[in-house]
Amino acid sequence: MDRSPGRLNLDHLKKQAKELIRLYRRQAPEAYARFRHALPAAAGRSDAQIAALDLRLHDAQSCVARDLGFASWPDLRRYVDAQLPLGKSKADRVRRWLQLVYAADVAGTTDRANPRVAARMLTEDPGLVADDPYLACAVGDAEIVRRTAMSDPTWVNRPGGPFKLPPLVAVTHSGLLQIPEFQTRLHRCARLLLQAGADPDQHISSRWPPGSLEAPDDSNPLSALYGAAGRNHDLELTRLLLEAGANPNDNESLYHSLEGSVTTGLLLEHGARITGTNAMYKVLDDENVAALELAAAARRQSKRTRRQRAADRMRLAAAVGDPPAAVADLRRDTARRRRGSAHHDTRRAQRLQVRAAIRTDRGRRVAARTHRR
Repeated sequence: MDRSPGRLNLDHLKKQAKELIRLYRRQAPEAYARFRHALPAAAGRSDAQIAALDLRLHDAQSCVARDLGFASWPDLRRYVDAQLPLGKSKADRVRRWLQLVYAADVAGTTDRANPRVAARMLTEDPGLVADDPYLACAVGDAEIVRRTAMSDPTWVNRPGGPFKLPPLVAVTHSGLLQIPEFQTRLHRCARLLLQAGADPDQHISSRWPPGSLEAPDDSNPLSALYGAAGRNHDLELTRLLLEAGANPNDNESLYHSLEGSVTTGLLLEHGARITGTNAMYKVLDDENVAALELAAAARRQSKRTRRQRAADRMRLAAAVGDPPAAVADLRRDTARRRRGSAHHDTRRAQRLQVRAAIRTDRGRRVAARTHRR
């Protein structure tokens, strides 16, 4: 079998998997040996034990993929699909590769990013990036980023490259952040860009349909913070952006952070709001108790901070000799804020109770319909 990446053909690979499962069902020793070598579920098992696993076609496909160095059959398919016919330009190859690096709402496709396959293609063709500073942001080439920022200070806030991305967005949305060998490099690039004056609130408009790369959907902005906190769930990069002044209330970061909850607490600590945003519906739909607890803790901390500031103002007024009336005004202001906060909490609790009742009633109706059947 020719396992050269340049000669892979999906139809031939499918035939190999079908032949392997046929040999397995005939109890061929070579099939057992191949499964034992490539399939984790069969590793270290005897022929009889492998036969008892009742392996299927998808197991044979996984075995074929792992023999070729891929983590899964879907990874192998994406790799084969990303290969272009001979004669295509480098620009075409770069664009196809970037569709593996960035998610569909950035790349203007309907496919998911696949950083594992992107990393493999880059290893096989390191010339893809060359000296392009926007591609350097995608892979974390800090030297090219530093050199470009020094030679052209305005570049750090200027969109460009094949996907028309601002540099900081190109870093934080890169799927290669999920590959350990790229993560530190990409963090370094983000620091360099911020130190050089990059706006921490850089954003693009969504390219997800009905938007596209050529005509983005301006009603749905995607921030650099969303890439770090909601797309890649990268705690260190999220902290870096928030400390640089990124706005946590961008209507995307908090919502998508709830899918992993790694960065949710940090967003809430920096003022992200759940109430009144799409994140509240996400919390309720998923019954995400941990997120509610994080939100409550962040709110308590916010109240303590406000009370502390009010106390500091009163102490300052007394220290500089302000008349008692000024101190009284400060006290009245603090009391008014507390009453407003308590009222808001009561209304929020009522809304949550109503939504819970709606879900319970809906569940009862579904159960009744099921019972009638």
